[in-house]
Amino acid sequence: MVATEVNPTSPRPSSASGLVRLWLGSFLLLLCVAYGNLESIDTAITMQGARALVRRGDSGLLRAQDGGDSLAETAAADYIAAHSGVAFGKTGIDGTHQYVWFPVGHLWLMAPIVAIGERLAAAVPEIEARFAARAGDQYYEGQFVVPQGLVALLLPALFGASTIVLLWGLARALGCTARQSLLCAGSIALTTQCFPLLRETLSDGPGLTFLLGALFAVVRATAEGQRQVASWTMAFGGACAGAAVLTRYQHAFPVMALAAALGLAAWRHRTWMSLFAFALGGVPMAVLLFAVNVARFGAPLTTGYPPPLSWFDTPPWQGLPKILFAAGKGILWFSPLLWIALRGAVSRAVVPQLRGLAWLMLAIPVLMFSCTNGWQSGQCWGVRYVTGGVVAFLAIVLPQLRPWQRWPRTFAAMLVIGSLVSVTSLLAPTRGHNQLAGQAVLAFYEQAHARSEISDVDLESVRLDQADRFFTLPRWSPLHANWTYALQILRGEFETEDGAPKNGAQHTIEPIFSVTTNDALLGRAPIHFEDRGFRWFAFVFWGELLALPWWLLLLPPLLAGAFLLRLAVRRLSDF
Repeated sequence: MVATEVNPTSPRPSSASGLVRLWLGSFLLLLCVAYGNLESIDTAITMQGARALVRRGDSGLLRAQDGGDSLAETAAADYIAAHSGVAFGKTGIDGTHQYVWFPVGHLWLMAPIVAIGERLAAAVPEIEARFAARAGDQYYEGQFVVPQGLVALLLPALFGASTIVLLWGLARALGCTARQSLLCAGSIALTTQCFPLLRETLSDGPGLTFLLGALFAVVRATAEGQRQVASWTMAFGGACAGAAVLTRYQHAFPVMALAAALGLAAWRHRTWMSLFAFALGGVPMAVLLFAVNVARFGAPLTTGYPPPLSWFDTPPWQGLPKILFAAGKGILWFSPLLWIALRGAVSRAVVPQLRGLAWLMLAIPVLMFSCTNGWQSGQCWGVRYVTGGVVAFLAIVLPQLRPWQRWPRTFAAMLVIGSLVSVTSLLAPTRGHNQLAGQAVLAFYEQAHARSEISDVDLESVRLDQADRFFTLPRWSPLHANWTYALQILRGEFETEDGAPKNGAQHTIEPIFSVTTNDALLGRAPIHFEDRGFRWFAFVFWGELLALPWWLLLLPPLLAGAFLLRLAVRRLSDF
């Protein structure tokens, strides 16, 4: 097949009302699957930095002797002070403020929501007491439950809805009709590992939105010709590129690829105004980041993360197969649309200048994080470190490949499989699965060691890193374990009638992973209150804390979101 030029079609002004409905409908439906509280310790610690910023004007955490005012703050500050410069986080140049290692952009995005949450919490102090009574020993991780819950509810939904609209805009810019653009956006958002990211509270969600905003500008300039793209669009793209780095420092590398693609397009079209506008939008973000780093640590490139060489210390040929094929995280299982897109991206259906950009956007994070033994990306569904690359690759390739026309049956099958994978992510919290899978891995290998099937060295490596096992091997994969996790909750196996954890391997790791043990520590039920009883859903979590029926919190956004989305589809299908 001969390559054809992209026939870009910019969104018409008359489609604006449809896009507003698409955004609002997506936002409301994402509220329906939002977490009730921050599901990751990474986000919880970042939230403490945002709270410190709101209360004191400085995001540095304080130890008790320096004036820290809460259990959560002082615990995090003590950890950072003890590991400053070696592990995660770093002490500021003043010697008292302890700065979290997670990106400042994510912290700043939380701050307005935290400020609102603090005011709400002051009005209803009994909510914190109810949560503390239920959370028990894990209370310090979820302390300040109202602002935490508000961040978990609003921030992912705000940026998730924006991501869906940007995916629509990218498909439209690459020549799809409005109806086809809806199909592209829905396919990528709902049937790949993008979907769980849209409801998770880590910085990767906002980082993805900003990365797609930058990609939108670059694709417009590449496909349409730079003289046809307004300078404000390019400045918007540059600002998004800078914000992408502020929220995910690792996005600096794909942003460089975007800038290079824009530079090539500028050279080809013999005009540099778009490149200048893009830089004008992005440079202030870089200056802001460097200024903050200097104010905190006295050096523009010091962010609080450990030195890169201490993290990227694994040969890429060890990590690459895991990122691609691991049964518990591999992107080819968790984003089945890639099977079609990878096949099509080597064909002439994708124009050469965008084909190279697509491959770069995917290859950069995949190869980079193949070099770390933390390839699995922690408490998230799929490999969140590379989700931005996966989504950007699909956003460039699918609108040009149009697999619903080339291979309609295969495309439909991939959508069905991808939808099943996405639904599976809702059935159990990643943190709860990780805890039980880690317990099962330890029990399994300790028994193998007792039978002299593995050596002392092998057992020690398992004890140091259970995640590498339970995310690599099919036995522990959440693709099947999440279904049993949900079934165990329906059977009442994880907690007693009064909400206390029901421990014992017979209630936990045995029915899920077919591993039993007499070790009480390896037979614990999920230790977090939010990881039992479907409380990882906001409507269940807050229904219990507010003493309201869960359906009363679910039905309004569900019905309103479905109605608005239906209106959006009808409106946008007219163009």
